[in-house]
Amino acid sequence: MTAVPAGRRRGSDEPMVRQVTEDLVLVEVGGRKVLAAAVCPHRGGRLKYGRVDGDRLRITCPLHHTTFDLTSGERLAGAACAALRVVDVLPGDLSVPEQRDPAHDSWSAAPAEAAGEAAGPGAPVSGTAPSGGAS
Repeated sequence: MTAVPAGRRRGSDEPMVRQVTEDLVLVEVGGRKVLAAAVCPHRGGRLKYGRVDGDRLRITCPLHHTTFDLTSGERLAGAACAALRVVDVLPGDLSVPEQRDPAHDSWSAAPAEAAGEAAGPGAPVSGTAPSGGAS
C-alpha cells in the first residue's frame, strides 16, 4: 500500500478538504464541490483538518467535534454555535488556483483608500488630519 500525499486523494469518492483562501475551504467528495467558511463558528477550529462524512455531506470540526451540514451550514451536533457559512454548492468541475492573486485583493492593494471609503466621504484617512480653514 502506498501513502497518499496530504491534500491528495486516491479515489474519486475519497473526501478532500483544501484551504483556497484565508476564509474559505473547498470540500470535494463524490463529485461534489462545496465552498465553506474555513473556521468553525464555535471556537475557530481550522476546518481544513476536519473530518468529512462523504455519504451525508457533513464536516466535523477537529477542535470540539461540532458537526455541520455542508449543503445548508446547519449545526447538526456538538457545541451550540451559529451555522457554518456555506458560500456555494458547486456541481461539476471548478478550477481553483493554488495561490491567491494579490491583484484581486482590493484591501491589500489599497488599504488607505478602502479605509477612507468605509468611513464615508470627507472623513479623515488614518494618519491624516482633516483640513480646516479659517472663515
